[in-house]
Amino acid sequence: MTSHLTVNRFIICLVLIAFTTGCTTIGPLPATDAQSLSSQIEVGDKIKIIRNDLTDVTFIVADVSDEGLSGEGVFVAFSDIRQVQARQFSTSKTVGLVAAIVGGLAILAAKASGGRWN
Repeated sequence: MTSHLTVNRFIICLVLIAFTTGCTTIGPLPATDAQSLSSQIEVGDKIKIIRNDLTDVTFIVADVSDEGLSGEGVFVAFSDIRQVQARQFSTSKTVGLVAAIVGGLAILAAKASGGRWN
């Protein structure tokens, strides 16, 4: 009975990790011109902007205008942007996460059934 409780707790932990570990990564966007950034960034995206003076600011985008990006009380003009890093979907993280969960569940199933992992 105790081993089943441990297995259930482990499964719950795996599921929680899967939901809290987003399948995203933060990486630089390829362009910094206004038209390209406007098409790549959407309201709600979390971004980090490195300005031309090498200072940086991180915020969640509330508005993408013709002049620049704003959110959380910050406005950065497109002309002042040196680089933008944004959260992007990561296929490798998604595949790794799914493989880890499936592998963990397979090991747990073998242990629970008295398999060689016992």
